[in-house]
Amino acid sequence: MLAAAFVSQARAQENLSESPAGLKLESRLSKVPQSQLQIDKAVVPAPVTDVPASPVEAASDVIGEGDQLLITVFGQPDLTADVTVGESGVITLPLVGTVEVKGKTATEIAAIFSRKLEQGQYIKNPKVSVKVLQQLSRTFSVLGEVLRPGRYPLQGQISILEALSLAGGISQRAEKNLHILRREPGNPAAELQEYATIKLELDAARMSAGLAQKILPNDVIFVPQLKNFYVYGEVRRPGMYPMEEDLNVMRVLSIGGGITERGSVRRISIHRKDSSGNLREVSVGITESVLPGDVVFINERIF
Repeated sequence: MLAAAFVSQARAQENLSESPAGLKLESRLSKVPQSQLQIDKAVVPAPVTDVPASPVEAASDVIGEGDQLLITVFGQPDLTADVTVGESGVITLPLVGTVEVKGKTATEIAAIFSRKLEQGQYIKNPKVSVKVLQQLSRTFSVLGEVLRPGRYPLQGQISILEALSLAGGISQRAEKNLHILRREPGNPAAELQEYATIKLELDAARMSAGLAQKILPNDVIFVPQLKNFYVYGEVRRPGMYPMEEDLNVMRVLSIGGGITERGSVRRISIHRKDSSGNLREVSVGITESVLPGDVVFINERIF
């Protein structure tokens, strides 16, 4: 009866630390704040043909659906346009009509508008500036055990480690591994799938090479909460403790301060949920492995 009471107490603590069942990652993404990104572009004089973007710019500043642009023509305030790129990837500009901008950079868009104004003989040698007021098409999200979870603009090429830094770093309850979730390339409507699991080792001497890899637009970095185990009964420091790698009963006894004078090293049991979710009690020895969520109970010795 005593063991059952301790198990019930441990399960109650575990349930308090977990998020509500059935909460989908997609619904969590919809609630996180969106940051705004402002990028100023140089003035572009009227070219004869479209100006190709540099490789760095093409990789980091391409325009997509949902992006908000402020387009101005110097000396012509009536031609200023504040536009948002729709699903079709086109915008409507004064005098020249619709222009396809999806997949182009701000510099390319300025060059196209400038060329069309001159070719239509509206303005001679127009100077066009394009500013990205809000870039929602290139974002990434950091969720879970970080100090500032949310959605962030993807400025240039950012590593996973830099993304964690933008999110304020990990909390003390973070697990030792993080997960990268990614959609199928070229299919923004696809569901998020786990792309990689990376060891979360921030010590400079042992830092995982995976933390240096670059993230892609719409990636989700998820840092899970550290899992726990429980030790109760005849130990000096009963309670809930964070999981460790290769944890066994002997290590649990050490973490719990050792067995009391009334405890028995031969009367140890683990209360564990099976694959069906049913709680089972198993008698174990000190070399038995301990899994996340296990309740290790040390019984009294029999006199």
